[in-house]
Amino acid sequence: MAKLIINGGIPLKGEVTPVANKNSILALIPASILCDTPTTFTNVPMSTSVRIMFDIYEKLGGKVTYIDKTTVELNPNTLTSYIIDEELAKKERASYMFLGPLLKKFGKAEIVDAGGCKLGNRPVDTLFKGLIDLGVVFTQGDKYSFDGSKMKANDKLWQLEASVTGTENLVLAAALLTGRTVIYNAACEPHVQDLCNYLVKCGAKITGIGTNKIEIEGVENIKGTTFKIISDHIDIGGLIVAAAITKGELLIKDAIPNHMYQVLRYFEKMNLKTEVRGDDIFVPGNQTLLAKRNIKGDIDKVNDLPWPGYPVDLIPEALMLALASNGSMRIYSNMYETQLMFVEELKKFNAQTVVGSPNLVVSFGETKFKAATVNCPEIIQCAYAMFLGALAAPGKSVINNADSIFRRYPDLIEQYTRLGANLSKE
Repeated sequence: MAKLIINGGIPLKGEVTPVANKNSILALIPASILCDTPTTFTNVPMSTSVRIMFDIYEKLGGKVTYIDKTTVELNPNTLTSYIIDEELAKKERASYMFLGPLLKKFGKAEIVDAGGCKLGNRPVDTLFKGLIDLGVVFTQGDKYSFDGSKMKANDKLWQLEASVTGTENLVLAAALLTGRTVIYNAACEPHVQDLCNYLVKCGAKITGIGTNKIEIEGVENIKGTTFKIISDHIDIGGLIVAAAITKGELLIKDAIPNHMYQVLRYFEKMNLKTEVRGDDIFVPGNQTLLAKRNIKGDIDKVNDLPWPGYPVDLIPEALMLALASNGSMRIYSNMYETQLMFVEELKKFNAQTVVGSPNLVVSFGETKFKAATVNCPEIIQCAYAMFLGALAAPGKSVINNADSIFRRYPDLIEQYTRLGANLSKE
């Protein structure tokens, strides 16, 4: 298991380009299966999750060609299998994203219960129910088996929740179905938009992109293209918090401010100031962080909501920002039962918190972070939050079991070293 050694308390400073959106490429890899010709993806983050998805693609018979460090060509014309590799699926929850394309290409698909971050009960009901509403026959045994031979368009697809995986699979399954499919209560996160924009560039007909109602007019075929992966709004949010809690100053390039305005509004609750400079976001140095009370004088809150609400993946970062702020803030994680359980490890950094419930933590800042040795949970963003705590804590910190961080941040060491951090991996 990887171990991170951080000598913290150093203000970050400099110019940084965020990693590409992991969740975007994890959907785009399976999406390329729908194309009649190869696709070239640029700005690909070579994280462990992405490499697992490439491995699944190859196991299905597709061809993966690494052109350079961040450019990959995917050729689906050699695909021969509709069975998603069992061992690989157990390592990566995004393996579910292959279902829609495989059902359209082969008329059937098989997968075991997929892995991913240990975030408690992660039901698949919305995903499977959506496919069933397209006419897919679902059978549950040792594996999940799907028969899509009678799939047909459906203009009344009402999702039980605004599921990202559910929405993306429905878009992929419906893109080449004759007729009109309409998804209500659709997820509209930046990576969902990126997937739809890719398909449109390939020749699909999709409207309502970025809204909770997506309409798909099925086309006969689509062609591969060259497509650049967008910047990851989660990494951008993390970089902003990293600058703030280390009293540093950062210019974040290619930050896609339209994806960040709501996050920035929440960060303002902790008195964090930023400047939008064209496509970039600047975080001024040495800020005074303050957890503001709401208009009625009560302790305010940060809570996760479907996009364009505050992203659940940035809840751990919001907690770190609240801890570094003078005053109290309520941090809610309503989507996942176990996301906030890493707080007990955070207390080793001297985190001043009270756990109100599995879904609520109250901060009592300002925390004076202290160096510590901590153990990461198998949750990417919680592990990353521990990394942020180590950056803010003067002295030597050790983060054990840090492998999960690299599922999203493959170049973490190089990125933060360039910003002045002192860290290494063992």
